[in-house]
Amino acid sequence: MLTREEDRFVRVADLDGSAIGFVDAVLARPHEEAERQLLRELALPRVLVNALAVQRGHWRSGAGAGLMTAVEQWARARGAHLITLDTYATSPVSVPFYERRMGYHRQSIVFAKRLR
Repeated sequence: MLTREEDRFVRVADLDGSAIGFVDAVLARPHEEAERQLLRELALPRVLVNALAVQRGHWRSGAGAGLMTAVEQWARARGAHLITLDTYATSPVSVPFYERRMGYHRQSIVFAKRLR
């Protein structure tokens, strides 16, 4: 699936001309066959955050929160009803950031099993 340029959001946080973080997100338009899907969210415009990264030396500086706030503003302006993202369930950094700082909640669990 190709993403139209206007449906992509990429921003870089910089400090004194040096990149210290970035965010990459895309707008997902309602699924063509949403009425046949089990997930109601597929009938709504929503934003998927593909990546958020901040250099370790700049954690808790506000850079990540600023990037996520920018994504949320962009998503609202495009009529999105939901933002989703993935992170590791055991991350001592990203889980508290998304839950406590940004107000996100856990919605699903993805299971994985290594075969080799």
